[in-house]
Amino acid sequence: MKILQLLQELKKPLNRLTKLLWQLMKLLQKIMKLMQNLMKLVHHLMKLMQHLMKLMQHLMKLVQHLMKLVQHLMKLMQHLMKLMQHLMKLMQHLMKLMQHLMKLMQHLMKLM
Repeated sequence: MKILQLLQELKKPLNRLTKLLWQLMKLLQKIMKLMQNLMKLVHHLMKLMQHLMKLMQHLMKLVQHLMKLVQHLMKLMQHLMKLMQHLMKLMQHLMKLMQHLMKLMQHLMKLM
């Protein structure tokens, strides 16, 4: 009889303990799931970082090429300016030549 009574008294605490253990197990499952998700997140973040680094490398190459292009364009501009100067000089000489030809024509007309 005493044993039965003891078991009866133990029933409530054991039930509570069982409930608590069950809740703890559920909580542990949720924590495991959360950790899995965190691992996935870390994996995706690492992939993202790799892609960002590749992007940065490509952007740096692009900047280098753009700088070279600017240098070449500046050289081209210098050459075009020199060409323009030479063309101006040529025009001046042609004008002078035309003047001399006109004078020559005038003298020839006088001679006739």
